[in-house]
This record gives sequence, structure tokens and C-alpha cells, in this order.
Amino acid sequence: MPYINTAPSLLDAVIESISHHERNLGRRYYSEHGTDRVTAGQFTAEGGATVEVTALVSFAKKVRYGQDDERTVRVGASAKCHGWGCVEPSSEESFGEPVPLDAVVYDTAAAVEPHVQAARVWAQKHAETCRAQPYTGH
Repeated sequence: MPYINTAPSLLDAVIESISHHERNLGRRYYSEHGTDRVTAGQFTAEGGATVEVTALVSFAKKVRYGQDDERTVRVGASAKCHGWGCVEPSSEESFGEPVPLDAVVYDTAAAVEPHVQAARVWAQKHAETCRAQPYTGH
């Protein structure tokens, strides 16, 4: 039976991103702030351009003097059209509320689903109407 390649689980990818960040805290040259991007889907527009949906995992650290530092993570999503000459190239990024980094990682990762679904709806609608061409380098 042949192997059929399937898309990776979005939930597993977000969990891995959060776990990787936790494992690397305190290492030399590792930033406590930043945003990881995980591709959650791609659509082909009418003109051949690609509309990409991305899950976002944003990390932050708030320094509170005299107390422990507060590390947080927020999940969200965005969609962007990579078409040459697209008049509406991206949807707005939407993020949920920040939660402590040491919260239950599965619950934190599961919160990305509504944001990604909203971005997918925008991307699908945009792909059906966008006539932008893919950029060929010329």
C-alpha cells in the first residue's frame, strides 16, 4: 500500500513550538520574546497566486521588580496573499489573551483553532476572488 503524505497536525505543531521555547529558556543567545509561525494551510487563488494561513505563537516576558518574572504565551493566526499586485494582500492578525507559559500546554495550543478557522475563512473567500498572479521574478 503506498504512503499518502498528509498535512501535520496543527495542534501538535503549536505544542512543539511552546515546548521548544520552554526547553530553551535560559540558554545563551535565546530570546524570551518572539513569534513562531506555523503554516496552517495554503489556497491557490484564481490567478494562480498563493494565499497562506499561518498560526502564530507569541512569547513575552514581563519583568516585575521584586517579584518573579512573568512569562506569557499568546496564540493567534493570520492570512496573507502572496500574489503579484494583490489589492488586499493580508487579513489582520488576531491573537487571544496571553496565558502563563507554565499553563497546560494542550489547552493553550487548542485556543489557536478559532483564530486559524477565521483566517481560513478569509483566505478561502479571498482565493475565490483574487486575480493576482504569482511572482515569477521578472
